[in-house]
Parts: sequence; C-alpha cells; structure tokens
Amino acid sequence: MNQILQTEKKKEKKPVEIGKIIKFFVIAIIIFAVILIGVGVYYIVTNNPTIDEPQNVEDTPNVDITKQEDNILIEINSKLAISKIVYNWNEEEEITIDAENSTSLSKTIELPTGTNILNLTVVDVNGKETKFQKEYVVEEDSKPVIELKLTTDNKIKITVQDETGIQYMNYSWNNDEPKKINVDADNNKIIEQTVDIPLGQNTLKVEAINEKNITASKELEVKGVKIPTVSFKKQGDVIIIRAEDETGLKVIDYTLNGQQYQINYGNKTVIEYKQPIQKGENNMEITVENQDGGRTTKKVKIIN
Repeated sequence: MNQILQTEKKKEKKPVEIGKIIKFFVIAIIIFAVILIGVGVYYIVTNNPTIDEPQNVEDTPNVDITKQEDNILIEINSKLAISKIVYNWNEEEEITIDAENSTSLSKTIELPTGTNILNLTVVDVNGKETKFQKEYVVEEDSKPVIELKLTTDNKIKITVQDETGIQYMNYSWNNDEPKKINVDADNNKIIEQTVDIPLGQNTLKVEAINEKNITASKELEVKGVKIPTVSFKKQGDVIIIRAEDETGLKVIDYTLNGQQYQINYGNKTVIEYKQPIQKGENNMEITVENQDGGRTTKKVKIIN
C-alpha cells in the first residue's frame, strides 16, 4: 500500500520537471536571439557607409557673410579642407566654386536688387555638406530723371534731377559730338540747359550720370524751324506791333493788361497792327507763330 502511494507521488513530480526544462530552453533561445540581433545591428552600423556619423561641432566650417555696398563678402574658415562651395539666389541656377581643398576661402558676390535669399553650401573633402541661408533686401537705385520741354520761343529746355547728386550731363543733335554740361557746385541735384533747335528734322539725345554711376538717357524727335521776329513802337496813345516771317505768319496772340487779343491775317510775311493803350503802365505778353510752327514770345512794359 505504501509502495503504491510513493509511486503516485513520483508521477506527480514529472510534469514539474518538464516545465522547468521548457522554460530553460525558451530563455536560452531568447538570449541567443538577442545576441544574434545585437551582432547583426553592429555589423550593419559598422559596415554600412550610407549611415552618417555624427559630425563634430569643431569640424563645422565658420562662415562669415558681410554686406559691402552693392556686394557681399563670403569668408570661410574650416579645420577640414574645403572641396567646393555652391551658391544661388532664390531658386536660380546653382554656381559652383572650386575651393582647391583649402581651409580658407573668400568670395565677393554682387547683390541683386529687391528681396532675395542666398543659399550657400560648403562641401569639405569628406563630402560633408554644411548649408547656410540668408535674406537680403536691396532697394533699387533710381536713375536720374530727364525732362525735355519745348519752350515758347522754339527751343528745348533740358532738366535733369537726381536726389543722390548728378555728376554731369551730355547732349547731342543727330550724330554730332556730345556736349558736356557740368553740375553747379552749389546744387548738384539739378541741371538745367536750354538749347537751340537746328533747322529741319532732328534727334536730340541726352544722357545723365549720377553720383552712383547710374546712367539715364532720353531722346526726342523735333523739327527745327525759323522763328518770326516781332517789334514794338509807341506812337501817341497806340503801340504799333510789327511781325515778320519769310515763310508766312499764321497767328498773333497777345494779352494787354489782362485782356486777350488775336490777330489773324492769313499767310502774310509782314503784319503791322495798331493797338490802343491806356494812360500809365501797360503790360503786354505776345506770341507770334509762323506757318511752320515756329514761335516767338516776348513780354513788354509800355508807359504812356
């Protein structure tokens, strides 16, 4: 009876011993798998060249960008030799500069006008890239303003203005040599010059250069004609107006003491007209125009 009980007790212990063995093998397999994974990861990391190693801060090139009037100066210093630098403005085409494996490099780049972003990449001998980006705002410099105006006596008045200051102005008729007009020392922001128009059809060319060496130019097509002559003679209480022009007179307009008058006798070469005047001071402004459009304007004061 005792033997039977002992045998049953031994049978109850067997499942416990098998479970321990299973647990042992499971733990062993897990440990082995972890070891295999670790070895595999180590092999991949140490042998795969596409994975970048962390870059030492001391190996990063020092880039200094300084604005100098209309340019920027890029100065690069690096412990590692520099292979090249690549830059562009905004999304424009990239420009590559060979650094010839030097550890220092300087480059001057012209600044475009407006708002622009500089993209700069420094590449060292190991192929490492360091990128920089900076925005610049440059206001566009204005050109000199040139005005060409036909005067009442059939001449051209040239006016050039520039807030930064003008160096000089040139003007020429047709293919003649340009004539240089220097700026007034007391006011270098404006030049005014009145020029006669040659007879016939002509081209006036004007060029002005300001203190920043910015040039502006303007042309005008204009016909040069002879202008009428006009004279005055007081006779008692009247003034005799005499106008002459060999091509024929078209019209005479004048204002006397604020009152407007007009004389139109057709295509005559000589006109004489007697205009009554008042006692005391009389002020007259008169314009005589011929058939070719030539005009003469005068102002006179007559005391009666």
